[in-house]
This record gives sequence, structure tokens and C-alpha cells, in this order.
Amino acid sequence: MLKLKDPSILAQLIKSYTLSSNLRNGKQLHAHLIAAGGIPSTFISNHLLNMYAKCGDITAAISLFDEMPQRNLITWTALISGLSQNRNFSEALQTFSLMHSCSFRPTQFALSSSIQAVAALGEVRFGRELHCLSLKLGFDVELFVGSNLADMYSKCGCLVDAYRVFEEMPFKDEVSWTSMIDGYAKHGDLDKALVAFKDLMREGDTIVDQHVFCSVLSACGGLKACKQGRSVHCLVLKMGFALGCEGVIGNALVDMYSKNGDMESALNVAHLDSMVWNVISCSSLIDGYIEKEQTNEALMIFVEARRHEIEPNEFTFSSLIKGCSGQAMLEQGAQLHAQIIKTSFAFDSFVLTALVDMYGKCGLLSSSVQMFEKIKNPDVFAWNSIIGVLAQHGQGKEALQMFKQMVLKEIKPDNITFFNLLRACSHSGLVDEGLEYFDSMLKIYGIEPRQEHYSHVIDLLGRAGKLKEAEEFIHKMPFEPSAFAWCSLLGACKTHRATELGEIAAKKLMELEPENSGSHVLMSNIYASVGQWEDVKATRKLMRDAGVKKIPGFSWVDIDKKTHVFGVEDWSHPEKEEIDKKLEDLLIRIREEGYVPLLELVTSNVEDSVKERMLHYHSERIAIAFALTKSPASKPIIVKKNLRVCVDCHSAIKFISKVEGREIIVRDNARFHHFANGFCSCGDYW
Repeated sequence: MLKLKDPSILAQLIKSYTLSSNLRNGKQLHAHLIAAGGIPSTFISNHLLNMYAKCGDITAAISLFDEMPQRNLITWTALISGLSQNRNFSEALQTFSLMHSCSFRPTQFALSSSIQAVAALGEVRFGRELHCLSLKLGFDVELFVGSNLADMYSKCGCLVDAYRVFEEMPFKDEVSWTSMIDGYAKHGDLDKALVAFKDLMREGDTIVDQHVFCSVLSACGGLKACKQGRSVHCLVLKMGFALGCEGVIGNALVDMYSKNGDMESALNVAHLDSMVWNVISCSSLIDGYIEKEQTNEALMIFVEARRHEIEPNEFTFSSLIKGCSGQAMLEQGAQLHAQIIKTSFAFDSFVLTALVDMYGKCGLLSSSVQMFEKIKNPDVFAWNSIIGVLAQHGQGKEALQMFKQMVLKEIKPDNITFFNLLRACSHSGLVDEGLEYFDSMLKIYGIEPRQEHYSHVIDLLGRAGKLKEAEEFIHKMPFEPSAFAWCSLLGACKTHRATELGEIAAKKLMELEPENSGSHVLMSNIYASVGQWEDVKATRKLMRDAGVKKIPGFSWVDIDKKTHVFGVEDWSHPEKEEIDKKLEDLLIRIREEGYVPLLELVTSNVEDSVKERMLHYHSERIAIAFALTKSPASKPIIVKKNLRVCVDCHSAIKFISKVEGREIIVRDNARFHHFANGFCSCGDYW
């Protein structure tokens, strides 16, 4: 033990413990020194402090620091670096400030560690102070300090400052290049990320690592730049990165191809090596298929991942639930929910928000509200989701009440919030409230209304029969109305039989969307409603001459894990006789309850008996009749339709719900209708 009195031997021994992470022996040596009369010098204390910090025992490092009778610049630097490396970022900055107040001139290493702490905390104000200090001390030209400053500004979203620091650096390494490219990619400046990558490749003398490739591939995915992404893929292979060994690059490639919709290439990369087939790549594949509306393929990826014992994460579940929402696949969505309950994501706000949307779009409003109530601290996305669901279900007053709660919780609304609010007001006839919210967007919340907000105000006024106000509003708009706006106005003209304004709206809609049959059909219906049969014929001839075909109406219902699709007067179903029998029985019973067919809705100039038959065999009624014969009485019937439900079917379904004692939910192309006991949730306003 006499040799241990030699400081150089002691230092080498402590350094060996540090390099091998042998904290146990290091502590024994520390204890031995204390027992032998104390640590002989600041030099040895600094080595011990550095050992504790590098081995992750930051508490012991701080304790040793506090006990040191004398500290030098190395002592302070070791503690600041150790605190930053062990993610004690606030403590690192506090220690740096204390060192500075003790008149110690910081080293470039202490400064760099503090800048890294600032980047982690996002404290850009403190970062600017450190930047000024580095300029004062002349460290800004040091590669290590400059790279960290560029990285700090980049991570704090100050890309202009990051770029200025980057440009002023006399030498640039892979850290500084990565900081810039990654900063651009993460903050949405995707084009600049690709330009920076090209500049890096032109430099030729900088090592390109996997982090740079991942950032560039992320930018290619965000820009839908598949051609550039393929070039990067070739470069990855050319530079010898094995995708299996570098799983992170494989994941980035799968994500890039998936976001570009090239699912074949994405699958090829994912199947190259087991290292690439993981929860990240599977989630990217699932999301790619969902974006292409190929939910069944996404579900197959999920099943394959589970077969390989890959545990799904919150992004996996959220993407799948999103797919079920888009296609109203309630059964599959409910099965996913059952799996989620067994995991740690049952109360994850991201997953619950997706469930709010899924149950809402599948027709189960009460389940959607229950999911929202489980979210501990709803963010703006969760509030938007529930307000949107209530709007789609025609619960306007409830949607406005939700918005008031959102504001009370000090959650700042965004443009989507107001889009949903205006839609809620439109479907519930809340004209004054809708106009008030529209005016408040810019005045109170500083949100510039977009075209879709203006379009919903037109829809709001039109549905309420305020056609003159809607027309005046159009003339005051800062830009030309969209096709949706003209279509909304045209639909309102049909409802309120405003022929002249309808002709103007139809003309504008035809100019914007000449292939859209809706303008011709609605105008034809307006003419038919006022008995202008010659104009009906002329409109239909115009459609034929232009090659515009009317979109056929379809309705579908899910029974026993199978989707059954029906068209108007569609007798292709194998159980057509049973369906026809049920339809005839329903017609007799609802007539007894007071149902009278609205024959004026049929635009064809035919006999009344033919008109009645045409109404009776609309696709939604056929779907409902089939569902009544196949689904248990305890379950609500959920029918989806690609077009707006007609007024006569709406009336008939109210009567059907009464005579059958069943809850019937119909989702048309705009909203949900909940029929029960002879009433509809829309209150006959839609």
C-alpha cells in the first residue's frame, strides 16, 4: 500500500476503474484513502469525482465535491460535465453559474457541457448567454463549442441562429452537419434539410453517420420525395451500411417508403433482416397502409408482427384505430380496444384520442364520450376529436359546451377546433352562435379564418334558409369560394326551392368541378320540385353530352364479420326474398302509424305508384330490412351510406324505429342520425 502514496500511481489506478466502469473497486479505494488519513490532494479528488460521474453515481460525485476543501477549474469542469452526461441538466447549469460567480474562467469542455444541458432543457435564453460568453472567451472558433452551439439552437427551433453559427465555424465535423440537417428535418424545413445534405456530400471529407441518413430519409418521407429517398438508399448501401446491423437506418428507410406510398419497397426493406423487422418498422408499414386506405393489409402486418412476438406500441395501436375510424370498421376497432385494455396503453392519451374518434365515426357516441372522459389531461387534439364527434352526431349544444370547458382548462384552440365548432353549429341550426365563433377566431384567438371556415359559414346560413345572407357573405369573402361552399349553397337552394340562386351556385360548381355530377343532380331536383320538367330534361341531356354520370347511392351494413352492400332497387343479394318480405311488412306497419311517402321528391315524371316503389327501395331501407332479419334485438343497427339520406327515407326510418322498437343509426356523407322511438337525434334539421 506504500505505492498508493504516489499520486501518479493513484491517478492511473482510478483512471483504470473509470475506463472499466469498475465502480465497486473505485469506492473501495476511496474508502481506503479516507481510512488512511484522507484524500491526499485535489488532483486525486478530481480523478475520483470524474470516476463517480463517468460511472453514473452522480450523488457520490456531488457529495465528494461538497467535501473538497479546495477546488480548481478541473474540479468544476468534471462536475458540470458529469451532471450534464447524467441528465441532471438544471443542476449542471446551476453549477456552471456558481463556478462563474467564483471567478473561474470556464474551459471549453465546461462550456460545451452547459450548452448541451441548455439544448436538453430548451432554455434558449440561457443558451444565448453562453454563446456571448463563448465569443468573449474566444471559444466560438473551437469545433467542439461551435458544434454544440449549432446543435443547441437547432434543438430549440432557432434555425436562423443555428445556421449563422454553422456558417461561421472555420471547420465543420459530423456533429455540426448532423445538428443542421436534423434541426431542419425536425422543425419542418425539409427542403433545407435536403440542401444541407447535398452540401455535406459535396464537402467529401466529413464522415456521414446513421443519424444524418435517418434525418435525410425523414425529410424525404415528409416531402413525398421518393426519388431522392431512393438515391439516399443507394448511398447507404454504397457506403457499406448493413441495414440489418444498423437497424435504425432500416427503420428510417421503411418509414420513408411507407410515407411515399411505396409499400412494396417498404416491405422489401423490412423483410431483409430480423433486425429491421421490429415495432418501429411495423408501425411505419401499418401507417403507410392506413394512409392508402388499405386497412386490411395494415391488420395483416399487425397479425404478422404479433406472430413474431413484437409488442405493439401506442403508435401501432393509434394507426390501426385510425384505419378502423376511416372505414367505420367497428368490430375490428372494438377488438383492438380489447387488446389495448390488456396493455399499458389503456390510459395513454394518444391511444384514447384515437378511440374517441373511432367510436364516434362508427356511430357509438356514448362510447366515444366515455373514452374522452378517461383522458386525464386532454390536449388540443383530444378536445378537437370529441368536439368533432359531437358535431358529426348533430349534438351542437353539447359541442359548444365542450368548447367552453376546453377554454376553462386554458387549452388554446386551433383552426381545427373552429372548423368543428362551425360544423356543429351548422348541423344544429345554431346560426347566431356559429357567426359569433367565426368572428371570435381572429378578434379573440388570433386565428386567421381559412377557406374551410368560410365554407362552413355559408353552409350554416344556407341550412337555416338565410340564402340572401349567404350570398352577401360570399361577396365579402377575401377569396373565391371553394367547391364545398358552392355545393352547400346549392344544397340549401334545393331545400328551400331557390331556383335562381341555385342556377348561379350550380354554374360556379360546374366550373370548379366539371366532372362532379352533384351540381347537375341537385339542379335537376330543384327544377323538378317546382315542376319545371323541361329544365329537368335539359339538365339531364347536359349531363349525357358532357359524359357526367350520376354517382349511384349505396348503403352497407356489417353482419357477422361480413359487409353487405346494397344499391337502389338492388336484388342481387342471395337473401333477396326474405329482404323483400320484410320491406313489404315494414311498409304496411309504418303506414298504419301515419307514414305518407313524399312523392314530390322523385324527379322522374312517372305515375305515383312507380314513384312510391322507387322511394320504398332506396338502398338504406334495403340495408335496414336485411339487418332487422339478421341482428339481435339488443344491438343497434348501424347503416352507412355514401350519399345524403333523403327526406322520405328519413321519415320512414323514424317510423321503422318505432314499430320495430329498435335503435337505428345511419351515417350518411355528412353526419350521423340516431333513430329511436319514432324520433331522430337531428330533430329533422340536417
